[in-house]
Amino acid sequence: MTEQFRLEPRVAPCRAACPAGIDVPRYVREIRDGDFDAALATIREKIPFAAVCGYACFHPCEAKCARRQFDEPVAIRLLKRAAADLAHTVPPPAPAAATGRKVAVIGSGPAGLTAAYYLALKGHAVEVLEAAPRAGGMLRWGIPEYRLPNEVVDREIAHIVASGVTITTNAAVSSPADLIAAGHDAAVVATGAWTPVKLGIDGEADAGVLDGIDFLKRANAGERVAIGKTVVVIGGGNTAIDAARTAIRLGAKTTLVYRRNRIAMPASAEEIAEAEEEGLDFVFQAAPVTVGPGRLSCVRLAPKDGSGRGATLVPVEGSDFVVPCDTVIVAAGQKADAAALKLKVERSGTASVDENAATSVPGVFAAGDVVSGPSTIIDAIAAGRKVAIAVDRFLGGDGSIDPPRVEPEEPAAPVGGPRRQRLASEKADPEDRAKSFSLVEDGFDAATAMREAERCLACQTHHHTVEITTDTCKACGYCGEICTMGVFGMSETFNAIGYRPAVALHPEQCIGCLKCFAVCPDFAIAVR
Repeated sequence: MTEQFRLEPRVAPCRAACPAGIDVPRYVREIRDGDFDAALATIREKIPFAAVCGYACFHPCEAKCARRQFDEPVAIRLLKRAAADLAHTVPPPAPAAATGRKVAVIGSGPAGLTAAYYLALKGHAVEVLEAAPRAGGMLRWGIPEYRLPNEVVDREIAHIVASGVTITTNAAVSSPADLIAAGHDAAVVATGAWTPVKLGIDGEADAGVLDGIDFLKRANAGERVAIGKTVVVIGGGNTAIDAARTAIRLGAKTTLVYRRNRIAMPASAEEIAEAEEEGLDFVFQAAPVTVGPGRLSCVRLAPKDGSGRGATLVPVEGSDFVVPCDTVIVAAGQKADAAALKLKVERSGTASVDENAATSVPGVFAAGDVVSGPSTIIDAIAAGRKVAIAVDRFLGGDGSIDPPRVEPEEPAAPVGGPRRQRLASEKADPEDRAKSFSLVEDGFDAATAMREAERCLACQTHHHTVEITTDTCKACGYCGEICTMGVFGMSETFNAIGYRPAVALHPEQCIGCLKCFAVCPDFAIAVR
């Protein structure tokens, strides 16, 4: 018996993995053809932060790239950066006719500015109110310049302002309801998650203990923070790694203490590796106990049950040890404080919203980290898009926020793509970059970007059928192990010889690499 296949519409896995839905294959194709202006316009259909994401996105698209079936994923993030860096000036689309509606956006981070951008293009009068002296939110204050230069943030904000958005800084807001009462038709709360999570240990309030986000904010503002010669950073996320790498650049011998192992660290693997190259020391499976003058007392941890990220860790009796240090930087996480804006909140402190991002206050919406808790840049941008759609509909619009463009005809599928390894960007020498806030990573020049873009398989244009002879399949599972595209699963029923055979759950994801055919010992798979 042969399992019947089905052929469904195919969306490239890179595009499906992008929270904002960027048409990755299209802009990669445009870069391949040398049209960087078109590539930038394609990216900006879905996000106003092409350069920011090109420099600092954690690129979930690459984790799903079909090219992984052959070698390494296409360098999608760096190609996005190339589009932003190498395009000529691409102005925002002309906004729609003025609607007469006024929208206030509280907070100028990626979620707030994204919402403001798309609402302005819909013809609404949008004012962004920012409590800080400069706009940018976490992009400016939370990401060091060696990863995301301030001039890149400024360039992106200038593009958003050119779309018709007004930004007012040093403008703290205590209640969005007051903005509605003052004449705004809608308000968007996008204040982020800035409140540090406390450890609850003795000595945490001492002068020698700094909050990670506050430390980064001061350093990014140009202040040479006095931290001494030795620093310990507590935490395992991107904020902890950024704080540690910043401390190294300020001249301190730095150690990071994390309660789990390296694999469980939520920080980007690339950032962790670069930090290690720059001299960061790690102490894993340890927890702080007390902070005292010139020292951090810790205890070793061991799993009580299991071994994964969710395993319960308990202190090991008699394993106390001391890490000498001048300063402790606590980067154990942040949380939102929506209650400060008089909004109904969840137990975590985030704003309570419905499926349309509306809060309990009529006319007030919320998006980004203030709703989700700390997340990534691209997730915040996606949240900004969602709230822009909801607010536009609330104001009488159709919720269609993407600028109109003429869709080009899909090109013919290349035959497998060139068998060329992924092209790498140049990075500064670790010893040199540890002494400077200069950019660590060089981008691609035009020729390199075009060559890397050629590696794209244009997999959304491939249409394969996958057939499995279920009568002969002995459920070895090799097909599922060799396929990174998620094509295969196991049947819920048994075949005549007593096995639960493999089935093609998602044949529309097949790219025709034939690895499943080659690995099947039962010759039960056919790909056409």
